[in-house]
Amino acid sequence: MPIGLFWWRQAQVWFRPPNLDWKILMLPALGWAIALMILRELFPTPTAWTRGLAATLLLLLGGRYELWRFTNTLNLDDPLNGTLSLLLFVMELVTFFNTAAFLLQTIPSIDRTPEADRLSQAVMARTYQPTVDVLIPSYNEPPEVLRRTIIGCQAMDYGPKQVYLLDDMRRPPIRTLAAELGCHYLDRPDNRHAKAGNLNHALPLTHGELIVVFDADFVPTTDFLTRTVGFFQDAKVALVQTPQNFYNEDPVSVNLGLQSVLTNEQTLFFRYIQPSRDATNSVICCGSSFVIRRSALDEIGGIPTESITEDFFTSLHLQGLGYRIKYLNEAVSAGMSPENIGDYINQRLRWGQGTIQTLFCTTNIFSLPGLSLVQRVSHSLGLLYWFLSLPRLIFLLMPLAYLLFELAPLRATVEGILTFYVPYYLCNIVAFAWLTGGRRSAFWSDVYETLLCVPMTMTIFHTLWRPFGKGFKVTPKGIAANQLRVNWRLIWPLVALMGLSLGGLLLRLASSDWSTINPDSLTVNVIWTVYNLGLLHICILVAVDVPQRSHSRFVLRHPCQLRTATTTWQGYSLDMSEGGAALCLQPAPGNPELPTEAELWIDALHRPLPVRLRWQQQNPNGVWAAGVQFEGISLADLRSLVILLYCQPGQWTELVIPEHVTAWAWLRSLFRLYALAETR
Repeated sequence: MPIGLFWWRQAQVWFRPPNLDWKILMLPALGWAIALMILRELFPTPTAWTRGLAATLLLLLGGRYELWRFTNTLNLDDPLNGTLSLLLFVMELVTFFNTAAFLLQTIPSIDRTPEADRLSQAVMARTYQPTVDVLIPSYNEPPEVLRRTIIGCQAMDYGPKQVYLLDDMRRPPIRTLAAELGCHYLDRPDNRHAKAGNLNHALPLTHGELIVVFDADFVPTTDFLTRTVGFFQDAKVALVQTPQNFYNEDPVSVNLGLQSVLTNEQTLFFRYIQPSRDATNSVICCGSSFVIRRSALDEIGGIPTESITEDFFTSLHLQGLGYRIKYLNEAVSAGMSPENIGDYINQRLRWGQGTIQTLFCTTNIFSLPGLSLVQRVSHSLGLLYWFLSLPRLIFLLMPLAYLLFELAPLRATVEGILTFYVPYYLCNIVAFAWLTGGRRSAFWSDVYETLLCVPMTMTIFHTLWRPFGKGFKVTPKGIAANQLRVNWRLIWPLVALMGLSLGGLLLRLASSDWSTINPDSLTVNVIWTVYNLGLLHICILVAVDVPQRSHSRFVLRHPCQLRTATTTWQGYSLDMSEGGAALCLQPAPGNPELPTEAELWIDALHRPLPVRLRWQQQNPNGVWAAGVQFEGISLADLRSLVILLYCQPGQWTELVIPEHVTAWAWLRSLFRLYALAETR
């Protein structure tokens, strides 16, 4: 017998599951999961060595599973089954490689907060205060969004700064707005190279030693420059990136009614992955909420224009020259998430398209001189991420081969699944939420992948075929829908996949000859299909946009008084927005009705705001709950209000949710038609 065949057969024996009762086969899986839970309880905040330990366990269990798949589950009986079986296995290998890379990449991590505390002393003492130009590139944002951002930028607690609005639509009303606010206004005769071209046009017209860039919807806290400028005392630091934090919930959580349970989809990258990239000087510039040294930017010839992801290329060129990009993991600004699911999808497709375009640029992560091997690997993993929609689509389609055509791409037994897959899967669920600090659940990662898999797969193939043959759309901001709206372009592929999966499942169960059917194949494919149906059902619900308020509301408890010329009601605010507030008020002497018009004094504002009563309700104990709308407020009033709502240091706290809460929310989503319930 050839020695290769001998070892192949030995491997098949080694990875053959024992013929035991399923309860016994589940014990190892439960044991490893419980061990991880104990580790999680002992170290609620993972350290480098606990992350390394968890990563080692997951890699061993995952590698064990992949070896079992390779040696015992491939169906090579005929060309069609063989092709599908190998395709499925390769897609699983891609996802496992991505998981392994993610685990290894995130073992080291840097917290720059202590460094910022130390370096900010010189900034606050004014012994180090380089001149700063704040650039706000704008395309089609409405005036109320730009007004908010300009006010926030002007309110930053830093002396030598100038704020510039870069209007790429050359709108007279926006020029007037800038003049009213005392903000510099710049435009240009064309829109060449989009945002990158807009920024590059402003460079020779401004002169600050440091440049800050905020997207038109991002509002900084007053300490943004105090926390970031100090890092530039080191001449090798070219750029400081901060997280992109959001003051409104993303449309996935909004459309499911899970705003208090689901973190923003980007939180994982900004609050967990970027600090790990910082350990290898592989931080990515993200286009907003960053500070860059002008001399370093001049050295790379300005903002690169080779790709629509100009921020990514800026990072590569700076790192290629040996500069340091640091990441301050503090929420010192906040912007707007896309306000509907269509804009959310288009934004992700644009990012994916731009990242894949880098493969076809003259200078890219593989050819650019000066990058270290670790940096090239780290950036390559970011590129791989955008290709993961293809495996997810394959995982949705592959059960149909069995259900509709009686093919067997996966020749697995229930015992094998329990022995090799379930331990890896359970441990991955337990470890993922713990390692990421509650920022993401493995269940919801599957939902996000499923939601994007069809449009992103189409974008992948189109970009590979014609890298620069497709334009892009700027994500609209400040246009909240006031009625239910179905995104048909997104929903039809999901409905088709769900219909095929459900129809195939019912057909297979109804037409099977139970005396000859392979129970293992049926059981594995039924469970697989039911899980896919759950994912598709949730994504279909996400594709229905629910009505939203015109202004984001913030839960703020501030003492206040509602006043008329003769009466004062004492109380406090429940929540506030730029448009109004909800109040809790004690009854005034004589218990009069609340007035239609009044002045609202909020202690934190130190000024009265004219308001109109929108609704009121008096409890049996006499306490009033009321909603008021701000009317006719002055620019000075608006400045104070914006600073109170958006610019307070430390106000943007992370939403950290335990895994069992997000898992329960996942299950609830399967049985709740939230969009319909909200619009009855």
